[in-house]
Amino acid sequence: MKKIKDEIYIVKKGDSLSSIAKDFEINPTKILLDNNCLPKMIHEGYILYIKK
Repeated sequence: MKKIKDEIYIVKKGDSLSSIAKDFEINPTKILLDNNCLPKMIHEGYILYIKK
């Protein structure tokens, strides 16, 4: 069984929740739930914990 590492992602200018989710191939809702945040909170410099 291959273990996939969790990642920390710093939001860059021009990123959106959907673009980040697409890059990591996960559901945008999972990003919000894992980080206990709302879409309006995601902005440049915001740190997200991406669980695979």
